[in-house]
Amino acid sequence: MRIDRERAVEIARVAAAREGHEWWEPIRVNRGWFRFTVWTNADHIGGNLIITVDRRTGHARVVGPTPK
Repeated sequence: MRIDRERAVEIARVAAAREGHEWWEPIRVNRGWFRFTVWTNADHIGGNLIITVDRRTGHARVVGPTPK
């Protein structure tokens, strides 16, 4: 099953909450060949979460927050 953009954002939001991070809007979503990359707090430098979501399995990996 392929994951679409909306489902990737939902998975990313749950993964961030599971690790105790706040979800900051706006977000930016980039679709690659194998994964979606979701950036939170996208209009600012620093304090961003970067969550990658595998397009086939839905596995999410959270990186961040980035330094301010």
